[in-house]
Amino acid sequence: MRPAPRHSRRLEWIYDAALQLYPKPFREVYAEAMRQTFRDALRDHTLSRRTLIPLVLRDLVHSLAKEHLAMLRNTFLRPALLFNAVVLAGISTVLGLALYSIPQQVLRQGANDPQIALAGDLAARLEQGVAPAEAVPAGSVDIARSLSPFVIAYDDQGQPLASQARLNGQTPTPPKGVFDYVRQHGEERVSWQPMLGNQHGVRIAAVVQRVNGAHPGFVLAGRNMREVEAREEQVRHMAGLAWIGMLGLIFLGTVSFGWYTRQTPTA
Repeated sequence: MRPAPRHSRRLEWIYDAALQLYPKPFREVYAEAMRQTFRDALRDHTLSRRTLIPLVLRDLVHSLAKEHLAMLRNTFLRPALLFNAVVLAGISTVLGLALYSIPQQVLRQGANDPQIALAGDLAARLEQGVAPAEAVPAGSVDIARSLSPFVIAYDDQGQPLASQARLNGQTPTPPKGVFDYVRQHGEERVSWQPMLGNQHGVRIAAVVQRVNGAHPGFVLAGRNMREVEAREEQVRHMAGLAWIGMLGLIFLGTVSFGWYTRQTPTA
């Protein structure tokens, strides 16, 4: 049974509204022909509405996607617009890297502040002839759990003499290359990982200084970097979101400007 003319007019109104979703240049050329084709299909007695409506919807979805993709392709292929988008994306990338690297470096360098003073004080006491067992403050720090700073005194071969630090019941020792470097340069600030692993590993912000005098050796002051790394992760997430947001704004701005210039007739 054919629908009443009122229903046909309603379908024509809905179809006409859907045509407004097409880019303006496309509508100016093809909209009227598409309306007439739709009217003719509505009047075709051999084509049921249950068959016609799905066909029309499928054609609209397919052609809308095709035409808008073509518009985007033509927009981004315009040399000036493409150049500006690439430049802005590059600037946004540099800003995103700066938003991460600058706070990350501030956090990392700040993690060394207590250790610099502790290592210097301990080295001075040892150079004055104080015995390592007396120079190193009493107490034990489980460096896998505690965030408290600690100090360790080593002899000239890198063997521990006195220590506050404990890891699995033992005094940890950094790689021999660290001592070789400090022997030549006097000090090293390093991220030391005495226990490897992504989840259960231990990373230490360590400051190693040379001890001169009658009994040369080394002192190490450090503390667990767990909280510092958590804050660095937060900074990384915020910088990443800011970078994605900037790229999104550039994309939307480029598309909007390209769409506007295509819609606006030139004089």
